[in-house]
Amino acid sequence: MPDILLHAADSLRHTALGHVVGRADRHNTHAWLGLPYAQPPVGPLRWKAPRPPQPWAGVREALACGRPALQLAGATLELPPDQWGQLAGSEDCLTLNVFAPQMTSEEARLAALPVMFWIHGGANTAGTAATYTTLRNLAGQDQVLVVSANYRLGILGWFSLDELTQDDDSPADRSGNFGTLDLVAALQWVRQHIAAFGGDPDNVTVFGESAGGLNAYTLLASPLAKGLFHRAILQSPLTVSYTQAQARNYADDIQPGHALSSRELLCQWLQRDGRAADRTAAKALIASMPAADIADYVRGLPAAALLAPITPGALSFYDAPCVLQDGHVLPAMPLAEVFADRGRYNAVPVIIGTNRDEYKLFMSNNPDYVHMLFGRIPLMRNRARYQRHAAYMSALWQAAGALEPASAMVASGHHDVWTYRFDWDEQPAIPLIAPRILLGAAHVLDVAFVLRDLDGEFDPFRCFTAANLPGRKEVSDAMAGYWTHFARHGEPAAGPANALPEWRRWSADASAARLMVFDTNADGGTRMVVHENSLASLKAALAGDPALHSNPRERCELFGRMFLWSIFGRYEAPNALEAFALSHGYAGPTGQLRPSYWP
Repeated sequence: MPDILLHAADSLRHTALGHVVGRADRHNTHAWLGLPYAQPPVGPLRWKAPRPPQPWAGVREALACGRPALQLAGATLELPPDQWGQLAGSEDCLTLNVFAPQMTSEEARLAALPVMFWIHGGANTAGTAATYTTLRNLAGQDQVLVVSANYRLGILGWFSLDELTQDDDSPADRSGNFGTLDLVAALQWVRQHIAAFGGDPDNVTVFGESAGGLNAYTLLASPLAKGLFHRAILQSPLTVSYTQAQARNYADDIQPGHALSSRELLCQWLQRDGRAADRTAAKALIASMPAADIADYVRGLPAAALLAPITPGALSFYDAPCVLQDGHVLPAMPLAEVFADRGRYNAVPVIIGTNRDEYKLFMSNNPDYVHMLFGRIPLMRNRARYQRHAAYMSALWQAAGALEPASAMVASGHHDVWTYRFDWDEQPAIPLIAPRILLGAAHVLDVAFVLRDLDGEFDPFRCFTAANLPGRKEVSDAMAGYWTHFARHGEPAAGPANALPEWRRWSADASAARLMVFDTNADGGTRMVVHENSLASLKAALAGDPALHSNPRERCELFGRMFLWSIFGRYEAPNALEAFALSHGYAGPTGQLRPSYWP
């Protein structure tokens, strides 16, 4: 008997936009895929706030996920490496998916189940909701509704150019935060229509991983999202954001813009079109063009031309100004600082955490750290150095992305804050590669555990085996149990049926057991631990690390990686590395310390 039955008769739902039918799926679930939550952001709606969707006539078949947002193909689309870097997806991408326990239309009308709204990762430049159809596992096994949404990515999602502004534009149209506004629009769709599928619009939990965690932070920070969700779970989040100057200006302005600012992209587009011989000529041409001509030009560029100037990095991600401090959608201040004042953010209950070895994913294909045997088998160049750098960089992610924001929230008077660390690392032993060391509890590994994926449908590292299944189930039951209990009740407590350890709140008391660790019983189990980590304590630890006592150059390199060149260290003064280096015995030029490769 097939797992999926198309056109499930009892999946007919009646929404204000029209009638829709979905399909039956595994674990006694229904799925409605590819539902539009906004009008296609194409033509004159490119780089505009999303507009409400249009109703349809008849019965809509929602049987396949919508196309991914426009991007450069990579690992997040589960495509083979020979297709990485190629144009993929579509600007017509604003669709969402709904997963629910199987119910009749009448049962759904009365169900009022908790709703969990998943935000996919991918550095805000890649990825798609279609990767995460295993969200149905939570719907079927935990009796919740789960929604996942595509949103505009990269320079289609976040782009601020003065000349695009029209007289009738709203502040949202002028904001440049279109990807953020897409998620707000998807939550507005949930508010208006989810009851027809069996969900409670007054009990919505947003949760996401990596860039999805960053976007959950933006929803916490955005006044436009107030009241649209009621809890938040942030897995491996970031707090990076950009000023309007970084998003708009030329790179050589007094207030320098980003290398992919709207002005710099405009220069490159004009040169590629043959309208300017070089950057200087492009700047002169831009200065002479009427604003309306610039707007018509960029809105008329084909999709391939928009992304043509971009050279993708690791995993086909690219660094562009995403999440803008515009003053309307988001406060006009660094995102990381928003949470110090409870009046500036939506103070709903939150869970925030990271993986113990976050950065190993990015180190495992970095030639500074590994040698590729036969071009594809990663071998660590120096295991001790690899482990040392991974520990520091992963601790930096934890401090900057999770614990410092959590502490800021608590200090602001918001006490419904819980933190965690994911430690599972029971990969099979493979000669030469040693994946337990190479990857460990790496970035993105936690997703399958949260989604109860024991069948290995989402296994990006191909590390799930029959031998480690019992431990995976143990950790997955804990994480999914806490996540769905939190969605249902607003606190993780001791999970469903009080069967798990009591998860205590994050507190200002560094001597208290205030961090939940997720691991198998063989490695200590799921448990509360005493834990302290901050940017200040990391700097102190690095300065006093005895393993680096005889190697000041490596100490300085690590400081640069952590506090100057990483996305967590952009606020540091330009001479911070030099001052640190000189104080620890290395007087070489700082330029020599910059790594040749940075993901």
